[in-house]
Amino acid sequence: MIKRRISADFHNDQNEYYDYLLNLLHTTYARNISQWSECPSADESRYLACSTAWINEDIELNCEQVYRDENDQPMSSSKQFRLSQTYYNTRIVTVEQRLIQGGVRLGVVINRIVELQKHKHHEKEDDEVCLGTLLLFMVILIEVVLAFFCLVYYLVRRTLYQQSSSKIPLEYNILNDAKV
Repeated sequence: MIKRRISADFHNDQNEYYDYLLNLLHTTYARNISQWSECPSADESRYLACSTAWINEDIELNCEQVYRDENDQPMSSSKQFRLSQTYYNTRIVTVEQRLIQGGVRLGVVINRIVELQKHKHHEKEDDEVCLGTLLLFMVILIEVVLAFFCLVYYLVRRTLYQQSSSKIPLEYNILNDAKV
């Protein structure tokens, strides 16, 4: 979906798309930055709590939007479905919001790691968060965001493949099936 968005609306210019997302961050989503940066826990293990909350957000979005077609019917691999322009139009806003959210949240985590490293040299605390734990959290967060987009990409590719396969003459499909 991101590739399609860049191609269709930004003349294949990733920098132009980046500028667009940055503009959204500073305008449409400016009031959300502090909320997206907050964690549900006050202790130093809050980054684990944050990742859990953010993963739950993804699960909720997947169940409510990604795995449902434009008629709000559940999609599954056992039945055929097509990802239409309506699906794209209703989901691309969420995809872009999650990209921006992921960037804000990753920035918060990186800033926290830098802050911890600065304080680490000045004072040692028994309850200080291990740098390795924070780095692991960052990797998990990036993997979750990538998994979400890979799933969307897979669904789009699958639909496009099904659409292109349905346009191939029946005789060609029979010949290819016989060769396999």
